[in-house]
Amino acid sequence: MFPFDFKAVAAAALNRAESLVPEWLPQGHRAGPEWRCGNLRGDPGNSLAVNLTTGVWADFSTDDDKGSDLISLYAAIFCNGDQAASCREVAQRLGIQPKPASASEVAAPSKKPARTPWTPVLPVPASAGTAPVAHPVRGRSEMRWEYLDAAGQLLGVVHRFRTSDGGKEVLPCVWARHDEHGREEWRWLAFPEPRPLYGLQHAPPSDTGLFVEGEKCVDSAREEVGGWFDVLSWPGGGKAVDKANWELVRDRGLKRVILFPDADAKRVKGPEPEDQRPLLPAEKQPGIATMERIAKKLMAMGIEVRIVDVGAPGDRPDGWDIHDAIAEGLRGAALRDWIITHLRQPAVDDSAAADSASPPPPAGAARGNWRRRLLAKPRGGVEDCKENVAILLEDHPDLSGLIAYNEFSGFAEKRKAPPWPTDGEEWTEDDDRELSMFVAQECDILFRSTGTIGEGVSVVANRNRFHPVRDWLKTLAWDGVDRNSAWLIHGLGVEDTAYTRLVGPLWLREAVNRILIPGCKGDYALILEGSQGKGKSTALRVLGGEWFSDAPLDISNKDAYMALRGVWIYEIAELDAFNKAETTKVKAFMSMAEDRYRPPYGSRFVTRARQTVFAGTTNNDEYFKDPTGNRRFWPVYCHAVDLEWIAQNRLQLFAQALHEVRQGLPCYPTREQEVRLIMPEQQKREIVDPWVELIQQWVGMPERAHEKDFSTAQILMGAIGMPADRMDGQRSAATRVGICMKKLGWGKHRGSDGDSRPWLYRRPDKSPPSGSQQAGGGHASIPF
Repeated sequence: MFPFDFKAVAAAALNRAESLVPEWLPQGHRAGPEWRCGNLRGDPGNSLAVNLTTGVWADFSTDDDKGSDLISLYAAIFCNGDQAASCREVAQRLGIQPKPASASEVAAPSKKPARTPWTPVLPVPASAGTAPVAHPVRGRSEMRWEYLDAAGQLLGVVHRFRTSDGGKEVLPCVWARHDEHGREEWRWLAFPEPRPLYGLQHAPPSDTGLFVEGEKCVDSAREEVGGWFDVLSWPGGGKAVDKANWELVRDRGLKRVILFPDADAKRVKGPEPEDQRPLLPAEKQPGIATMERIAKKLMAMGIEVRIVDVGAPGDRPDGWDIHDAIAEGLRGAALRDWIITHLRQPAVDDSAAADSASPPPPAGAARGNWRRRLLAKPRGGVEDCKENVAILLEDHPDLSGLIAYNEFSGFAEKRKAPPWPTDGEEWTEDDDRELSMFVAQECDILFRSTGTIGEGVSVVANRNRFHPVRDWLKTLAWDGVDRNSAWLIHGLGVEDTAYTRLVGPLWLREAVNRILIPGCKGDYALILEGSQGKGKSTALRVLGGEWFSDAPLDISNKDAYMALRGVWIYEIAELDAFNKAETTKVKAFMSMAEDRYRPPYGSRFVTRARQTVFAGTTNNDEYFKDPTGNRRFWPVYCHAVDLEWIAQNRLQLFAQALHEVRQGLPCYPTREQEVRLIMPEQQKREIVDPWVELIQQWVGMPERAHEKDFSTAQILMGAIGMPADRMDGQRSAATRVGICMKKLGWGKHRGSDGDSRPWLYRRPDKSPPSGSQQAGGGHASIPF
């Protein structure tokens, strides 16, 4: 006999709807008598509506998720649709006692009371307020670290205290809910298991992770090598390795992990003085033993693992870690190179060696057990959950290897032909429905909601990531013949000058660098000039291959950002057709390192590091309408495009660019190169203002050669011949003079004539500018 009255529990829950529903769906909002959010996960939005007066609810983005009371809502959110389990948990939450068992019923043994009645709530709700800064006993902490998930939501705070004997004590603080009365508050409790990792809020810069021990080491290492490695740690130190959620490593798409152990120098226990006792062997030192345990866990997940060799015990001070290495002067690329040159294979214990020596299981043996791996309901049948969708996609012989996540396009894709009719490589909602039909008919498993299907698909896709352009680049091997310095000359018929030999290789390296480090600086555009029909656009298409696009670019439309997905080389056609305002928008668009947009049918905005480089084409030789801000454009005139040469040498062009980027060659010109080589070419393409010549002649006349300063009025009346009464109040003439004077190299300063102190233009010095500073900023090379 079920010990609770469904109607009574539902009525009691409805009386508490004002507090219960926001607790279950914390990111929602009030809209009249309804509580609204995006879905049953509680994401922001309006698709899911719960009537707080009647208890009726529905998710209008699906056909299946709806109910008539709060028990069914709780079941859909927390119990995979199990109404009995939902009723029991809601009753316990409300303090409703079960009906007493009859004499014929056997009394169930009482459970051991929980160690604490408080259960951590992750992530911390927005209403929680600020976490405590002091412990009731330990007082204020000397250091604190916030644990955030990949979306930047707070999970809890870890504090480090100094004890009375000079030692350290690390205590976590989490937002928790009391199991009996439901009150929520900050509590000094450990994270629930499996525990989150530290550093999840930072997007991985590559598919290589770096694990260090302790939050302080993560922060220090990220400052120095965070541009190359995904720097992470786990809470609780070496004794809590088994309590951490290592699946998060695979979820982040990491294929390789480097483990940086503490260099401990612990000694054998004994009655002798410490300095007379022998050091423990390396494998018994806590730091190394900890990383070896982590290595076994990650290798079992198919991740390639290396451990940093920190030397024999005693070579370094006890407890030496990556933070100490940085303090000793290993910074940035030097630290990265030291790590890479000090890697070793993890140790393999006897049991692992025995396993590896045994014959491998028959092909498909694991996949043949897919039905046994499915999660079952307590009373029989298969659970309707995303985990079972993932198991089917990973282990069913017709589905295994079907889906993966394309890191370049940002889409889940089909990697082989599915067992249903399909179109294209991108995984769509139609594929969700076809998958649901397939498992229903072929496996006799029914999933009620396509949302469950979609979540399972996302899990498997994220576990199987690939990057088509990066993977392609890694297959290229340069033959050592320099083609890139003259590729513009041979491939596009460009004049052989120091300028063209500079910008040609720079642009190719910029393209490669954008793939290796998405979001890095890459806002320089190669502009191909020449008469129509010469093959300028086709040359770019040959270079970009399947990752090229010349679709019209509407900068004012939000879809412009989505148009860059899956595009490596983007052609901005007919650059001269843009007016001054549009050109300014194009330059601003090109300079962005990230694209932020909401995909069609998506419930939230996404931010993607840009992987695209730009090139322009034009039929004119004067098209720079704005005399400022043309530094991002590198124009070259194409006399004769040789498409065959470009096609034959394409692989080696990018192979050489990849080699040069790995060697640390710059992707940007120096300031001296910009001034001496690039700016003169850009100035040739400017539509010249006739006032520039008039002003230059006027200020250069012998009778004015000794004068250093001129006012705007003097220039307008003297050089332009504009009478004072025609000088407009809108200051357009004054603005035009300012642009001309800047073009001529004249600076602006305050005069010292009485109280008025007018603005004056000062004649420039004749010494040329110089410098060797990188014009584009720092350049980071790639570790692998």
